[in-house]
Amino acid sequence: MPRQLRRLLLPALLVVAATAACTVGPSSRPPLAVYGGPTTPATTAASAPSGMPTGPGGPGRDVDPIRWTDCPGDVSPDADGTSFTVECGVVRVPISYANGGQVLSLDVARARAKDVGEDVQNLVVIRGTPGRTGRDDVASVAAALPASLRKSFAVITLDLRGTGDSAVASCLSLSSVRRLVASDADPSADQAAQRLQTTARQLTFDCTDNVGPSLSSYDTTAAADDLDNLRAALGTPTLNVLGQGYGATLGAIYADRYPGRVGRLVLDSPDDPLAAPDERAKTRAAALDAALDAFSQSCADLAGGCPLGDKPRDRITSMLVVLGDGQVADNGLLITAGSVLLLLSDQLGDQDSWPELAAALNAAAGGNVNPIADMIAQHWQISSVQNLFDGEVVYGCNDTTQRLPPSEAATRAAALPADDLFGRFLIGQVSVCSAWPAPDQPLGRVAGTGARPILVLGAVDDPVSPYDGIRSVSGQLASAKLVSWQSGQHGAFPGGSCMNDVVVGYLTDGHLPATGTLCPP
Repeated sequence: MPRQLRRLLLPALLVVAATAACTVGPSSRPPLAVYGGPTTPATTAASAPSGMPTGPGGPGRDVDPIRWTDCPGDVSPDADGTSFTVECGVVRVPISYANGGQVLSLDVARARAKDVGEDVQNLVVIRGTPGRTGRDDVASVAAALPASLRKSFAVITLDLRGTGDSAVASCLSLSSVRRLVASDADPSADQAAQRLQTTARQLTFDCTDNVGPSLSSYDTTAAADDLDNLRAALGTPTLNVLGQGYGATLGAIYADRYPGRVGRLVLDSPDDPLAAPDERAKTRAAALDAALDAFSQSCADLAGGCPLGDKPRDRITSMLVVLGDGQVADNGLLITAGSVLLLLSDQLGDQDSWPELAAALNAAAGGNVNPIADMIAQHWQISSVQNLFDGEVVYGCNDTTQRLPPSEAATRAAALPADDLFGRFLIGQVSVCSAWPAPDQPLGRVAGTGARPILVLGAVDDPVSPYDGIRSVSGQLASAKLVSWQSGQHGAFPGGSCMNDVVVGYLTDGHLPATGTLCPP
């Protein structure tokens, strides 16, 4: 069973696609600026600057250096036909930075390409949701980067607190996972609010029983402090980070807490830590609705044509009505209309998955839910031993003060138009934190005052991390430079030659593109 803990069942809690036209659209999109204009060199990250700016985290952590050793057998040195030198180590951090006491051991791995020496710069890569890129994935993470970056950096991956082999990594019971997968599409439907309340209470009981009083210590603020412990353990005055999705949100929090410790920081598709989960649900619902239209319009271009017929969206909508409370698939999962919306919420931002998604949706429309169930089980790696939902539930609930009662979610959903599929579903998902303990360190505005230039990336039609939230993060961070991509893909890097050139130039040479740069599709 893989150790990593990754992917979110709860799209509205993320702290968690069509090709757009070549012309600039509504006013919320960036003004057109062709890449290739003047660039601004960034400060060299050789040493901490004098008069180093500090944030809420203080001047920086001080821990023992990592002792690199051979990795265990489950850490492969090979990926995508490329071999790396891989080494593993441990960084020790307190469970509670405020109270001290018990210590956590966070697993770290380093991958170096052939002929890259030990003295090369480090690049910490955090992709996806909490734990998705951990120690075991270091070779595949490195192999996914452009060759020029592999020659310039040793790639570092980290098991964030609560991931890997910890109790938090398996705090949800299998019955809670099944309930989450089988969520109602509309919390205002008959008995739906009651079922949602039962689910919220059960998953809270699961994690409080399995983790105990330290449960609230597993949040993004503490993870940002852990990153600075990693920086100190690597022996560098500043930290280079490439974060995507949740990893980008974490990077923004790090920049705010330790602005003087920022080296070169790429934030690819962050969520807005200033926005409450219900606000993000509303924004994301609109982005997903547009992405579903784009999926429907491009379905005919799939190899072999569109299995959903001439009107894919209508067929999907009809299937959701017929499916209703659901059918039990061969793998034992109850697949409801909410299950389908869950899968769509995740997969519409991954255009490579669209052929498989279209086939699975067509099968469900014909009465066979097994392909949908298999995609969910494979994607979130559901088993009786471990699942991939725990970390996102824990981090998502611990990062916000919002505790939306299911009854209120039902009232809000009922006020939405009947055809607002994602709006109703996502506002219901916010309520899964309704019974969760109060957070210790909820997220809020980030500033990063005094940090070196930070590169923020975003796709203008991203249905997973909506562009408005990405722009908000860029506007909050004092030294951020936003680069946009005319795309509906989640994650802008790698994203074609324009975006790749921007990121590689920034990370390797400190070059920043012109303000307002918009990369073409």
